Amino acid sequence: MPGDPDYPTVPGEKLRGWELAAESVETVFQLPAARVVGATRQYEDEQTREAVTEATDGELDHKWRFFAATHLGFDPMLPPGTLPSMILPTMQSEARKKFRRRLEDRGVTDIERARTERVRVRSGNRARLTRFDGMDPVVDGGIPVTGWVGVWNDGTDFFVVTGGYPGVPLADALGVDGTSEQLTRTPSEAQTELLDLLRDVQ
Repeated sequence: MPGDPDYPTVPGEKLRGWELAAESVETVFQLPAARVVGATRQYEDEQTREAVTEATDGELDHKWRFFAATHLGFDPMLPPGTLPSMILPTMQSEARKKFRRRLEDRGVTDIERARTERVRVRSGNRARLTRFDGMDPVVDGGIPVTGWVGVWNDGTDFFVVTGGYPGVPLADALGVDGTSEQLTRTPSEAQTELLDLLRDVQ
């Protein structure tokens, strides 16, 4: 696919509570024979942000959960005979580097790469996911953060999905009262929600 790719899509019902924060088309990295162009949509969890702001009487206005999907294209087109499997390792490596930088840009510290796993996406293909752990210094002592970056090819197109969430329930981490889903969400629940979004990106 030459030139700029189309933006990736996610079913609208999966995005309840999420707000589109930014759209961009940019060169994400360079292969020997082509530049890789990414069309990205970034989302923020506004419901959790508002819940924490209210629970802290306005003291904390912070972006706690994020999700981004990128559809990749190549300019010029890759040479005939280039198989996805030939460049997938490079795509995965570059995506991990870029995601780590994004975590740093969000202020996350003490970032460490953790485990890797695979999940099946809507197209039937498997995405390779890498987990990163770090600390968000938004409060004294910091709050653990978990981030994931997933990369896959559906036969013709490449996709990258990233996301992150607090590594502990926010009510516990911040010492606030609250029974809402946004304040009591566990890391396991947040991971399930993120992977559910990832699987439906196309």
